[in-house]
Amino acid sequence: MQKISDKIRKLSSIRNKHKKPSDTVAQETDELEPIVSFEPDIDTEEIERYWVDEPYVFISILKYDNDLFYHVVEPELNEIERSVLDEVLFTIGDVLTLKQVKDLDKIDKDNKYKLLKEKIKELLSDYSQRSGNSFEKIFYYIKRDFIDFGKIGSIMKDPTIEDAWCNGVGIPVYIFHSTYGNLITNITFESDEDIAAFVMRVAHQSSRHISKSSPILDTVMQDGSRINITYGHEISPKGSSFSIRKQKKVPLTPLDLIAWNTFSSDIMAYFWLCMENGKNILICGGTASGKTSTMNAVCMFIPLNVRVVTLEDTREIQLPHENWIPMVTRGGISQDNVGNIDLEDLLRASLRQRPDYLLVGEVRGSESQILFQAMNAGHATCSTFHAGSPTEVINRFTNPPINVPAAMFTALDIICMQSTTFESGTEIRKVSKIAEVTGVSESIDIQDVFIWSKLNDHFEYHQSKVLDEIKSRRGWNEVDLENNLNKRKYFLETLIAKNIRGYNEIIFWINYFNSSPEKSIQELNHQ
Repeated sequence: MQKISDKIRKLSSIRNKHKKPSDTVAQETDELEPIVSFEPDIDTEEIERYWVDEPYVFISILKYDNDLFYHVVEPELNEIERSVLDEVLFTIGDVLTLKQVKDLDKIDKDNKYKLLKEKIKELLSDYSQRSGNSFEKIFYYIKRDFIDFGKIGSIMKDPTIEDAWCNGVGIPVYIFHSTYGNLITNITFESDEDIAAFVMRVAHQSSRHISKSSPILDTVMQDGSRINITYGHEISPKGSSFSIRKQKKVPLTPLDLIAWNTFSSDIMAYFWLCMENGKNILICGGTASGKTSTMNAVCMFIPLNVRVVTLEDTREIQLPHENWIPMVTRGGISQDNVGNIDLEDLLRASLRQRPDYLLVGEVRGSESQILFQAMNAGHATCSTFHAGSPTEVINRFTNPPINVPAAMFTALDIICMQSTTFESGTEIRKVSKIAEVTGVSESIDIQDVFIWSKLNDHFEYHQSKVLDEIKSRRGWNEVDLENNLNKRKYFLETLIAKNIRGYNEIIFWINYFNSSPEKSIQELNHQ
């Protein structure tokens, strides 16, 4: 503790020696100088600047030589501040009691920050009273490294980031930005020890094991984001690496997908009727084509009074339903994989729980047979699958290693294909085709219902067998079916026009419409 006191006295004397009249005013009025500042080089253009952790960190999107860069601006520490920070990081474990350290895992981040700040102020009582911005800067780095995600903390707090990748030691971290696409950052893990400490911490926080003997790990971070880790140089010559798929704080809604032109309002009205009437849906596409986002959005149309079970490797499905059981797989509790619980185990268990709707985050193997058994047993299902076309979906499911019998395919109703494409130089996600399974003869028969034309950015509609089935089940004629589709389309478009975009608001209005269509439309029009 004597070392810290010496550094505090030295820092205070330096600040007093160089104090200006304005410094005195700032202290008396409790107004601090800016904690962070940044000016780009003269040959670099700043495209955008925004806060991710005000007043500590902002992001600057830079353009240099026609390339875009993601620049994280954090507080700069002088030599003495850095030295004080190192001492505090070394000492903080002794200041927090064992119970308080354990409690940090149980409380929300705001209270973690509050507890940590109180303890640091106790540790640096003289310093916190006299050092102005220096204390705030030191506190930022302590909370970043002690509670948040260390060097990538700013990335994890940026809601515009979808993915982050570290490809090894000494290589800049890359990110996928929802507006600017793939960008290189100014964040780098400089040593094997640096990145090893990060991946070990993630593994520990998720109660998982990673080592040289088990160097690959798929797990979930504390904020719900999905991470894949490779450890050491044995399987990754550049050193430990990781890939993060960030969890959205609030899932996308049907209105988001319409507003972004991923879906048309006609297609979303179609999905509304299909989900409401318990149709079986596969959402397919390549990596990062938006399959899970679409699944979350269309599942908002599931009636609130039904029983839902969700099965996932990592938690990504978010629902408003109270009668909902979310289940996740679990890796083995030893290197021998003892106690492993996979999707097939969860699917078998879920069928004993009488779900009205069974949602599976992603199917890829033998568990697919049980999913199709669930469809044939009358459970409404929705899942995602990696494939590039409806024909590829069928071929992969009906051939080794999945081997779903062709006769079981008649229970599947809809195959929704998603893809990524470019529009005005920007990568966007798009529904490219919606097909329906119409029967099984010598082969599995499918017909296209909606096809996206890239030439005129228009969705072409063809006859729907599924809508005919809904019409028959509900006792509607053709006019009734058309009216029900048009009402839902109008309702969605009106919600967008009135800028009703909050997740809970949308849930309210969808549920209101389901219980009283005419009254809800009338009330919405008067909003």
